[in-house]
Amino acid sequence: MSVRTKIEPIDSWVQVVVRDDLSPEARSKAVADLARTAIADAREGNRRVLGRDTPAKTFVDGREGAPLESVDPDRGVIVAEFDLAMDVLNWIANRLREASPVRSGAYRDAHRLFADGREVLPTEDIPQAAEFSFTNTVPYARRLEVGRTKSGRAFVIQVEPRIYERVAKEARQRFGNIAQVGYTFRALAGVATAGRGRGEKKKDLRYPTITVALR
Repeated sequence: MSVRTKIEPIDSWVQVVVRDDLSPEARSKAVADLARTAIADAREGNRRVLGRDTPAKTFVDGREGAPLESVDPDRGVIVAEFDLAMDVLNWIANRLREASPVRSGAYRDAHRLFADGREVLPTEDIPQAAEFSFTNTVPYARRLEVGRTKSGRAFVIQVEPRIYERVAKEARQRFGNIAQVGYTFRALAGVATAGRGRGEKKKDLRYPTITVALR
């Protein structure tokens, strides 16, 4: 007989083999002890990454905050949920600002956060989402990624180019065990530019984008 205990965000299932000759109370305690250790290990791993303790919500057979020892000894599941989205997203947002060139401040102040494709305004709480993304749609955002004009001259000398690519790499190194961080170019609905020639259709532009999905 085994009981599965899920510990998040480590995204692993722990198979707990409990002796059949133990009483139901003893089997529940054995599962609770292992879950308690796994939760502590997950919290310590998060602390090393984030630099602070991360509280967790625990669910025992679907009941939030129930004692771990109350788990069903035969078919029970203990889940620990850590809300890490704010830490990861705030870190990326701050790094994008720090890495931005500052002349007018337009680029630095134009980083936009999206949750499942919907923009999250600064006045809003960050919602639950399967994927978060950052992008910047000032006209020269693509050039800052490439780093050079068509003539080969550096587009900006105040900071290194490939701002989004560099911040995405840093975020992957820092949060790789708790979040999947990607770097790409994406078009945004409603953001387009006119073609160069008369009569050319408007075309969607693709902007540098950092994607974040918690594991």
